[in-house]
Amino acid sequence: MTNVKIIPSIGKDSLFVKAYNGYYILTPEKKIFLGNKKDRTCRFCGKNSNETSFKMKAHIMPEFMGNKKYFSYFECDTCNQYFGQLEDSLFNFAGIFNTFSTIKGKKGYPKFKTKGSDFQAKEFGTIVQKNHDPKNEDSFIYNEKNGRMNINVTMPAYVPQDVYKALVKIALCMLPDDEFPEYSNTVNWLMSENSSEHENNPFFNVFRKIGGNPTMFPEPIAVLLRKKNCKNTHKMPYYTLLLSYGIISYQIFIPFNDYDSHLVNEDEIIFPIQERVVDKIYVDSKLSELGVDKVSLSSIEKKKNEKHKASVGFKITEDYRDPDK
Repeated sequence: MTNVKIIPSIGKDSLFVKAYNGYYILTPEKKIFLGNKKDRTCRFCGKNSNETSFKMKAHIMPEFMGNKKYFSYFECDTCNQYFGQLEDSLFNFAGIFNTFSTIKGKKGYPKFKTKGSDFQAKEFGTIVQKNHDPKNEDSFIYNEKNGRMNINVTMPAYVPQDVYKALVKIALCMLPDDEFPEYSNTVNWLMSENSSEHENNPFFNVFRKIGGNPTMFPEPIAVLLRKKNCKNTHKMPYYTLLLSYGIISYQIFIPFNDYDSHLVNEDEIIFPIQERVVDKIYVDSKLSELGVDKVSLSSIEKKKNEKHKASVGFKITEDYRDPDK
């Protein structure tokens, strides 16, 4: 069995910085349409405009992340609908943290209900707690002195492999045309039914961080990083994707590409984790250790009633609770 080494990296001289270059970046400065508008061929099913339709606006990243600027011309309507189903699991995977991200999506601000409260964003950075019933509230503990909210909530149902596929799809959209053929096996897996044969695949994980970064992200930012070709990176995957929106940051590594075919014969695979996804644990105001929240996305079974614990910062204002409740 291949040994998997996960290395959290911080600072300019970290392993991640030495191993990967920021190759393709999507930042919310202007609208971007990837692909050829005049010669439409779907990247994912291979059909052209004579064989399928391209009437829908294809988002590179889901609209619930606040994406109003990143689109593509190479995703047909049929594949668009399929990816929308995958994104349902990606949305549910974040659960209440979509609400805490206070990003307005296609259906407005996301809501989240617990036994004792209803939560909904009022505007970016502000959440209103309605119908508060302290006697039945068992999901939140407020520490006003430290400005922290300890959370223990039941998350919505999601399919892990659908979550992973939705994230990989974003990376595939960002790949340049000349490298896309090297990912034909990745595309075949993406478009096929979920399979339990991948349940021990070390790539099928997401590394995530909820809160804890210096700023929130009102719009999504995606960075596709390519491995530097040197001796020290031989055991690392070729591409990794960093994705942030609201208070959420994800990192994944892209599976099944030809550049990484040698890794199946290695005794060890190294996954360097970028600083944005690393938890810094302090003791007495001093950095004590680095942590990484790794979540397996290999299962094909729907996850139900999954509990999630977290601690997020907050600040009470006069609008903290609905004045009518």
